[in-house]
Amino acid sequence: MSINSRFRPKGRNWPLIWAFVVECGGSTKTTSATSMAVTAALRGYPGVVYDLDSNLSSSLVLGYDEIALKGKKTVLDLLLGKATLDQVALPARYRIGDGYDDDAFALIPNLRVVPSSPDMAGADTAIAADADRNDWFAEILHSYEGDDTVFYMDFPASYGKLPYSVLRMLDEEDSVIPSIKADPKDVKMVKRLIDELERVRDKNRGRRSVPGRPTLNHMLLTGTPTASYTEAAARRATELAEALYASVLLPYIRYSADAKKLYEDEAPLQVILPNSVPSVDYRKVMTHLGFPDLAA
Repeated sequence: MSINSRFRPKGRNWPLIWAFVVECGGSTKTTSATSMAVTAALRGYPGVVYDLDSNLSSSLVLGYDEIALKGKKTVLDLLLGKATLDQVALPARYRIGDGYDDDAFALIPNLRVVPSSPDMAGADTAIAADADRNDWFAEILHSYEGDDTVFYMDFPASYGKLPYSVLRMLDEEDSVIPSIKADPKDVKMVKRLIDELERVRDKNRGRRSVPGRPTLNHMLLTGTPTASYTEAAARRATELAEALYASVLLPYIRYSADAKKLYEDEAPLQVILPNSVPSVDYRKVMTHLGFPDLAA
């Protein structure tokens, strides 16, 4: 396929970067990153999901647990400069049977995953021990020669050297996307993210070697009220998010008790529950962001 110029801001050779980050555990970052990536891929837009969290959530949803990854390279090899992106990225897939033979999985077209490792828990220490490793993501971008439309970065619930090493490579055309549950305490965590982004911008202001302009220009609120789900906390959180962040709010992802099945079934929502409320809503989000179905 020909590459749409809007996926290459400022004529750069690497694609859009969407960073799913917020210092809040269980915030639905993985659900949103994988759901949006799979939706885009099924619509004809190739992409790569980077699993940067040592709990391997995105890796699991896209077909790779610790057993399946035994002997395979991971994102840690990228960080340490021991492998290239094409050597690490695996074809995204989902479980359709038992075991680990090829017939136990089905492939997801147009999508790859850079799997994580439990050892990524020490990523900040590894970067601190070798200053050159702060440029690991920059090295990947500058050597990139593919046709992906988006890099989906699924971060751990922290702000440290690992997030910084990626966020410093974003500019205003890229998207920092906090995905948070409709809970007042989660909404309040977004202010800390905004402060962290400003710290990254301040530290890189004036540098020519990196863009250094990560911008919160989209925000996802998940688990929002429905006709049958009317929790007071969810209503308050939705009202608070609208009051504080109306300009960046994407279409809401409504509450569904089935959403957690993606971990149980080792498959993304669009595959196991394509007609569920959140699957429908994630499709609306991708359409809103300018990713219509190319086959339609």
